[in-house]
Amino acid sequence: MTTSESPARRRRTRLVVAHGTAVGAVRVLALAAALSGCGSDSGGDAGAPGPAASSRSAEPSPASPTPSPTRSSASPTPTQAKPMKPSTPAELRACADGSCTVVVTQGTELPRAAGLRAGPFTVSAVGAEGVDLSSVDASGFTSNLFGQLPDQGGPSTVNELSISVLAITGDTAKLRLFPAK
Repeated sequence: MTTSESPARRRRTRLVVAHGTAVGAVRVLALAAALSGCGSDSGGDAGAPGPAASSRSAEPSPASPTPSPTRSSASPTPTQAKPMKPSTPAELRACADGSCTVVVTQGTELPRAAGLRAGPFTVSAVGAEGVDLSSVDASGFTSNLFGQLPDQGGPSTVNELSISVLAITGDTAKLRLFPAK
Protein backbone atom coordinates (compact mmCIF):
# COMPACT_ATOMS: atom_id res chain seq x y z
CA MET A 1 0.00 0.00 0.00
CA THR A 2 1.36 3.42 -0.89
CA THR A 3 0.53 6.82 0.51
CA SER A 4 -1.00 7.88 -2.79
CA GLU A 5 -3.91 5.40 -2.39
CA SER A 6 -7.32 6.84 -1.65
CA PRO A 7 -9.07 6.14 1.70
CA ALA A 8 -11.80 4.19 -0.13
CA ARG A 9 -9.21 1.91 -1.76
CA ARG A 10 -7.51 1.29 1.61
CA ARG A 11 -10.87 0.32 3.19
CA ARG A 12 -11.63 -2.05 0.31
CA THR A 13 -8.20 -3.65 0.70
CA ARG A 14 -8.76 -4.18 4.44
CA LEU A 15 -12.17 -5.78 3.75
CA VAL A 16 -10.67 -8.16 1.19
CA VAL A 17 -7.91 -9.15 3.63
CA ALA A 18 -10.47 -9.64 6.46
CA HIS A 19 -12.71 -11.69 4.15
CA GLY A 20 -9.77 -13.82 3.07
CA THR A 21 -8.80 -14.43 6.70
CA ALA A 22 -12.36 -15.50 7.63
CA VAL A 23 -12.60 -17.85 4.64
CA GLY A 24 -9.23 -19.33 5.56
CA ALA A 25 -10.36 -19.87 9.17
CA VAL A 26 -13.54 -21.63 8.01
CA ARG A 27 -11.49 -23.87 5.71
CA VAL A 28 -9.10 -24.75 8.56
CA LEU A 29 -12.02 -25.60 10.88
CA ALA A 30 -13.70 -27.72 8.19
CA LEU A 31 -10.46 -29.59 7.59
CA ALA A 32 -9.95 -30.15 11.34
CA ALA A 33 -13.51 -31.47 11.69
CA ALA A 34 -13.03 -33.83 8.75
CA LEU A 35 -9.74 -35.16 10.12
CA SER A 36 -11.06 -35.65 13.66
CA GLY A 37 -14.06 -37.67 12.52
CA CYS A 38 -16.75 -35.19 13.57
CA GLY A 39 -20.20 -35.77 12.18
CA SER A 40 -22.13 -38.94 11.68
CA ASP A 41 -21.56 -41.86 9.38
CA SER A 42 -25.19 -42.08 8.33
CA GLY A 43 -24.42 -43.04 4.77
CA GLY A 44 -25.64 -39.70 3.40
CA ASP A 45 -22.19 -38.91 1.95
CA ALA A 46 -21.89 -41.72 -0.57
CA GLY A 47 -18.67 -40.35 -2.04
CA ALA A 48 -16.99 -39.57 1.27
CA PRO A 49 -14.77 -42.25 2.76
CA GLY A 50 -15.83 -43.63 6.15
CA PRO A 51 -13.57 -43.51 9.19
CA ALA A 52 -10.77 -46.04 9.24
CA ALA A 53 -11.37 -48.82 11.73
CA SER A 54 -7.75 -48.89 12.84
CA SER A 55 -7.82 -45.21 13.90
CA ARG A 56 -10.50 -45.82 16.54
CA SER A 57 -9.60 -46.97 20.03
CA ALA A 58 -11.30 -50.10 21.36
CA GLU A 59 -11.58 -48.48 24.80
CA PRO A 60 -14.32 -45.88 25.37
CA SER A 61 -13.09 -42.37 25.89
CA PRO A 62 -13.79 -40.62 29.20
CA ALA A 63 -16.20 -38.27 27.41
CA SER A 64 -18.30 -41.06 25.92
CA PRO A 65 -21.46 -41.98 27.81
CA THR A 66 -21.48 -45.18 29.76
CA PRO A 67 -24.45 -47.51 29.41
CA SER A 68 -26.95 -47.22 32.22
CA PRO A 69 -27.70 -50.32 34.25
CA THR A 70 -30.96 -52.07 33.58
CA ARG A 71 -33.59 -52.39 36.25
CA SER A 72 -34.71 -55.86 35.25
CA SER A 73 -32.44 -57.54 37.78
CA ALA A 74 -33.16 -55.05 40.58
CA SER A 75 -36.89 -55.61 40.97
CA PRO A 76 -39.02 -58.65 40.23
CA THR A 77 -41.28 -58.65 37.23
CA PRO A 78 -45.00 -59.29 37.73
CA THR A 79 -44.58 -62.91 36.62
CA GLN A 80 -41.76 -63.61 39.11
CA ALA A 81 -43.42 -62.36 42.32
CA LYS A 82 -46.46 -63.76 44.03
CA PRO A 83 -49.59 -61.57 44.07
CA MET A 84 -50.07 -59.16 46.97
CA LYS A 85 -53.40 -58.73 48.74
CA PRO A 86 -54.47 -55.04 49.04
CA SER A 87 -54.63 -53.61 52.55
CA THR A 88 -57.94 -53.41 54.38
CA PRO A 89 -59.57 -50.05 55.20
CA ALA A 90 -58.49 -50.48 58.85
CA GLU A 91 -54.84 -51.02 57.74
CA LEU A 92 -55.05 -47.90 55.56
CA ARG A 93 -56.47 -45.82 58.45
CA ALA A 94 -53.38 -46.79 60.48
CA CYS A 95 -51.38 -44.56 58.09
CA ALA A 96 -52.93 -41.45 59.67
CA ASP A 97 -49.99 -41.28 62.10
CA GLY A 98 -47.56 -41.28 59.15
CA SER A 99 -46.04 -44.66 59.91
CA CYS A 100 -47.31 -47.76 58.10
CA THR A 101 -46.67 -50.36 55.42
CA VAL A 102 -49.61 -51.02 53.09
CA VAL A 103 -50.45 -52.69 49.79
CA VAL A 104 -52.32 -50.40 47.39
CA THR A 105 -54.01 -50.47 43.99
CA GLN A 106 -55.23 -47.71 41.71
CA GLY A 107 -57.89 -45.66 43.51
CA THR A 108 -56.65 -46.43 47.03
CA GLU A 109 -56.85 -43.43 49.36
CA LEU A 110 -54.32 -42.92 52.12
CA PRO A 111 -55.43 -40.69 55.00
CA ARG A 112 -53.92 -37.34 55.88
CA ALA A 113 -50.95 -37.53 58.23
CA ALA A 114 -51.80 -34.26 59.98
CA GLY A 115 -48.82 -34.39 62.33
CA LEU A 116 -46.49 -34.53 59.31
CA ARG A 117 -48.42 -31.98 57.22
CA ALA A 118 -49.00 -34.38 54.30
CA GLY A 119 -51.90 -36.01 52.51
CA PRO A 120 -54.43 -37.30 52.00
CA PHE A 121 -53.04 -39.21 49.01
CA THR A 122 -54.83 -40.97 46.18
CA VAL A 123 -53.07 -43.70 44.22
CA SER A 124 -53.75 -42.73 40.61
CA ALA A 125 -51.76 -45.51 38.89
CA VAL A 126 -49.84 -48.70 39.65
CA GLY A 127 -47.91 -50.60 37.00
CA ALA A 128 -44.52 -51.46 35.57
CA GLU A 129 -43.81 -47.74 35.06
CA GLY A 130 -44.21 -47.13 38.79
CA VAL A 131 -46.72 -45.79 41.29
CA ASP A 132 -48.36 -42.39 40.84
CA LEU A 133 -49.70 -40.60 43.92
CA SER A 134 -51.48 -37.27 44.16
CA SER A 135 -52.60 -35.12 47.06
CA VAL A 136 -54.62 -31.94 47.39
CA ASP A 137 -54.48 -30.43 50.88
CA ALA A 138 -57.10 -28.21 52.54
CA SER A 139 -55.52 -25.04 51.12
CA GLY A 140 -55.68 -26.43 47.57
CA PHE A 141 -51.96 -27.17 47.26
CA THR A 142 -51.38 -30.18 44.99
CA SER A 143 -48.52 -32.66 45.38
CA ASN A 144 -47.84 -35.27 42.70
CA LEU A 145 -45.40 -38.14 42.86
CA PHE A 146 -45.11 -39.81 39.44
CA GLY A 147 -43.34 -43.05 38.52
CA GLN A 148 -42.25 -44.01 42.02
CA LEU A 149 -40.22 -47.24 41.84
CA PRO A 150 -38.62 -49.60 44.37
CA ASP A 151 -35.14 -49.02 42.96
CA GLN A 152 -35.25 -45.24 42.51
CA GLY A 153 -32.56 -44.57 45.08
CA GLY A 154 -34.60 -43.56 48.09
CA PRO A 155 -37.98 -42.39 49.30
CA SER A 156 -39.89 -39.35 48.10
CA THR A 157 -40.79 -36.75 50.70
CA VAL A 158 -43.79 -34.45 50.94
CA ASN A 159 -43.44 -31.97 53.81
CA GLU A 160 -42.45 -34.21 56.73
CA LEU A 161 -43.70 -37.55 55.30
CA SER A 162 -41.50 -39.94 53.32
CA ILE A 163 -43.01 -42.52 50.98
CA SER A 164 -41.04 -45.48 49.70
CA VAL A 165 -42.19 -48.09 47.17
CA LEU A 166 -41.04 -51.48 48.40
CA ALA A 167 -42.43 -53.66 45.59
CA ILE A 168 -44.71 -53.60 42.57
CA THR A 169 -46.50 -56.74 41.43
CA GLY A 170 -48.92 -56.37 38.56
CA ASP A 171 -51.46 -53.73 39.59
CA THR A 172 -50.53 -53.71 43.29
CA ALA A 173 -47.72 -51.96 45.13
CA LYS A 174 -46.35 -52.21 48.64
CA LEU A 175 -45.67 -48.76 50.16
CA ARG A 176 -43.95 -47.73 53.36
CA LEU A 177 -44.87 -44.35 54.88
CA PHE A 178 -42.68 -42.93 57.63
CA PRO A 179 -41.66 -39.59 59.14
CA ALA A 180 -38.91 -37.80 57.19
CA LYS A 181 -35.69 -37.23 59.07
